[in-house]
Amino acid sequence: MQPIYIDNSATTPCRPEVLEAMEPYLQGRFGNASSIHAIGREARQALDAARAHVAQLIGCESKEVYFAPCGTMANNVALLGRARFIEANGLPKRLLISAIEHSSILGPAQFLGANGFKLDFIRNDKHGLIDLDHLQDLLRDPCGMVSIMWANNEIGTVQPIAQIAQMIQDASKAQGHDIFLHSDAVQATGKLPIDLSSLGPYVGVHALSLSGHKFGAPKGIGALFVRKLVNLMPIYFGGGQEMGLFPGTEAMSQIVGLGEAARLARLELDDSARVLRSYQSQVMERLATMDGVVITGPQDLAQRLPGHVSFAQANRDGEALVLKSDLKGIAISAGSACHRGIIEPSHVIKALALPEKTAMGAVRMTFGKSNTQDDVTYLLDKLPALLSS
Repeated sequence: MQPIYIDNSATTPCRPEVLEAMEPYLQGRFGNASSIHAIGREARQALDAARAHVAQLIGCESKEVYFAPCGTMANNVALLGRARFIEANGLPKRLLISAIEHSSILGPAQFLGANGFKLDFIRNDKHGLIDLDHLQDLLRDPCGMVSIMWANNEIGTVQPIAQIAQMIQDASKAQGHDIFLHSDAVQATGKLPIDLSSLGPYVGVHALSLSGHKFGAPKGIGALFVRKLVNLMPIYFGGGQEMGLFPGTEAMSQIVGLGEAARLARLELDDSARVLRSYQSQVMERLATMDGVVITGPQDLAQRLPGHVSFAQANRDGEALVLKSDLKGIAISAGSACHRGIIEPSHVIKALALPEKTAMGAVRMTFGKSNTQDDVTYLLDKLPALLSS
């Protein structure tokens, strides 16, 4: 049988429709979008169309979308580019983040912390949800930036971003300057409805990162939303592409692929979520009946990514379970990894304050567009044996 892929938070297969849309830009339509001749203008039109599709997916204006090489680069440009602006304009050099951010947020945050910024971590509860009271307390002191991921890749937790954005707006008024709010939405985009428009619920979000390979586009392309009139200073230098934030000749085939994936995701969002919620519910209900299994992240599906299931089992090794599942033709991922020769839980799992013997057994299963009910049925049939000694 073909392997059953249940690791869509890591990456998704490139959709056939996306590959078809990309193919002409790998061959005949090879133009550079900066060229003013007909072949270049054709590329520019494709670039503009892709930008519009991404903007429609997240509810913003096309001119607020900047194509990036990946979500990691988008995160780095958001934080480091805003930090440059803060330093240049004498704003508070203080950054707030959660302890469960992706490494592409933790890395630049720690770099800033080592170079003159004060770095504070917002507490979370046992499900990974931000402690809003703690955030409110932290916002009483001068602050320049906040970065909170929209949804977590390891435990599926969806943060109350609209409420957080309102808190940031209120604190900005009290402090007399704009507090920059960025969200790593790499996991949320294409799975959850996002409306960043001036009339939408997330108007207080100033920047948002996304990555195409999480919703059916190829690897190597992402985007950064930057709200109009919000300033970032470049951290890369070269040509003037993407208003200087991501200079360099545009990767046209990948950009076209991202645009097509965004178009499809917007059209299919509700139906896709309904199907993924069904798969998710079946697996979580079965896990709830199994001895020694602890669901990580929220059990309330309204606070969790569609299709995302994560759990831990005491006295188990998560990586061993991944390998055991692989032998059964099931691809999942672990919440532990080898670090400096020692197997230990990830920083996300550690932030949940689970007993160490339980945290070591953390794994994640994430369904996507390519999965079927047959995949779920097969997984449910194999789960008892997989989780037994």
